[in-house]
Amino acid sequence: MRKKKIQNSLNLAHDMYEEGKLSESLEILNSLEPVDNFSEHQKVIFYTIYSKNYIYSGNYPKAYEMAEKGMHFANKIEKCIEVADAFLNMAFILSFLGKKNESMNLMKEISEILQNLTNISEKDRKRRMGLIYLYKGRIFFYLGESIKSIENLKDAIDLLEKWGSRYNVAIAYAFSGGMYQITGEYNKALLSISKSQKICENKESIHFVHPKWLNNMISGIIYWNKGELHLALDFTKKAVSLGRKHNILSFIMLGLINLGRIYQELGEWEHAIDSIKEALSIAEETGSNFGIIDALDCFFQVYINIKDLDAAQQIFHRIEQIRDSEKENKRINLFYQIDRAILMKMSKRTRDLGVAQDIFKNIIKEEVIEIGFTQMAVLNLCEMLLDEFKETKNAEALDEFSSLLKPLQEAAKKQHSYPLLAKTYLLEAKLSMINFDLKKARQSLTKAQQIAERYGLGLLAIKISNEHDKLLQNLEVWDKMRQENVPISERLEKIDINDQISIMLKKKPVEIPETSPESPILLLIMAKSGIPLYTKIFNNEWKINEELFSGFLSAFNSFSDEIFSEGLDRANFGKFTILMTGMPPFMSCYVFEGQSFLAHQKFSKFNETINESDQIWKILTSSNRTGLVIKDDASEGLGKLVKTIF
Repeated sequence: MRKKKIQNSLNLAHDMYEEGKLSESLEILNSLEPVDNFSEHQKVIFYTIYSKNYIYSGNYPKAYEMAEKGMHFANKIEKCIEVADAFLNMAFILSFLGKKNESMNLMKEISEILQNLTNISEKDRKRRMGLIYLYKGRIFFYLGESIKSIENLKDAIDLLEKWGSRYNVAIAYAFSGGMYQITGEYNKALLSISKSQKICENKESIHFVHPKWLNNMISGIIYWNKGELHLALDFTKKAVSLGRKHNILSFIMLGLINLGRIYQELGEWEHAIDSIKEALSIAEETGSNFGIIDALDCFFQVYINIKDLDAAQQIFHRIEQIRDSEKENKRINLFYQIDRAILMKMSKRTRDLGVAQDIFKNIIKEEVIEIGFTQMAVLNLCEMLLDEFKETKNAEALDEFSSLLKPLQEAAKKQHSYPLLAKTYLLEAKLSMINFDLKKARQSLTKAQQIAERYGLGLLAIKISNEHDKLLQNLEVWDKMRQENVPISERLEKIDINDQISIMLKKKPVEIPETSPESPILLLIMAKSGIPLYTKIFNNEWKINEELFSGFLSAFNSFSDEIFSEGLDRANFGKFTILMTGMPPFMSCYVFEGQSFLAHQKFSKFNETINESDQIWKILTSSNRTGLVIKDDASEGLGKLVKTIF
């Protein structure tokens, strides 16, 4: 009877936990101590529930201690659903403590246990399999393995939607948003976050604090990466406030680390130091090695940026101590190697500079664990090569710089880090300009903008478009410099490649690029033969100047050959800019004066709508067949579309 009463109390403690009533759950567990008279089976349940409660308070050392006791008794009894729960709980804690391999091995064992259990319901089996996929997706998230993370999170959502708790579904959607954020697919990220937020609406249970916190954190990271730092600050502050409200130390710690990073990029050094200092204190209190190393590295970067090398050296010694105690941890070792190389780079001694270069080169050659480490190594090495060129005027330094962009591009593609990929193409364009390869520069800028627009990187797309406009406007200047064989050092002064690297290293904030509407001149849809099918002239100068219009038409074929064969998206015609795209068997063309970015948005929308409209497509096909020009007022669909967009 005593054991039955204990079991009923344990069931009630479990139910209280699931409902988010943690204090009531703990109260029931405390009333049952001591546990000496429990069966082995009941001890497993007792310590597992106790451990879960400590997880939500952010006390991971205590959670681990309780989980270990649960595991001890779980290994003494026959495999059952409670053993699987104890193992699952430990797998979650290990992943948070940075012991990801141990966590993955344990989840493999849990899967085998669940597959072999015959006396459990389909719901119990699939709910736990959903959690395994969720935890795996979370681990791959932190490892930066985007494809594996997204695959596991999709499987988690499929199972948990039907068999699991709503708060775990919300967490899975939130982590999916985080993963899409890492790959730069911000529209998908925000969609996943909105699904998570919808589940969390009007939910007061403590369990929903986790997905709510994740949604704010990930939104903050998205806007941080997009360069919208004040929005990033707002969302991250909300995440920290949520952690403080519920006294969840891990949430406070991770939020403060990100706050420190944002303040650093804003140049608000005191706020950055205060945030990271508190985060480090919490990490040390909770025993989170993941938090400790991240906070220390943030401190290191701040002190490097404010040129306090003594403080940076002290922080580095702490990182070195952690690395010496966990030499098998590749992530910690990479933090150590990167920070060591940065210190060597700062010393300016020839021997130290050589060591720094070797370290960065070795990291670039190694397997990519997190794309951020590869990015740091490449960009720091690029800075060193630029400094070397400025001192020696040896063009080999720039050649080596150029060769480094390929491995960074390949890593970015492999890791689906599209913001980084677009930025490397921008760097590639600037190097091509220095070498007077303006065609390649324009191709690289076109690729960069296509990536930025495809993945919702608005500010970056504007910056790239403005850079492309600037290049087109200065083609004659660059051609004159080429003819005069202007020294490379002078060409470097014409572009802001150092600023671009500093922005990519988060040393300085992204400047908000300006946009202004263009002045539309002419819109054309032409047959492949070059015969106009539809013409909309917006500017009277073109209406009355037939020579101007015919001059453009005669130049059209050369422009179209250049654009379609070279993979470009724009060209210049005097003071005007031309955008063209193929819509086989037609081509469309937009001529305007002014900035290209907003013009490009309108032109893209125009072409997409035509492709989706059967009515307009029939009108164009008929005109192409009969040779009759489409009159603006005679084509209600086409004329209305032009009026709506332009």
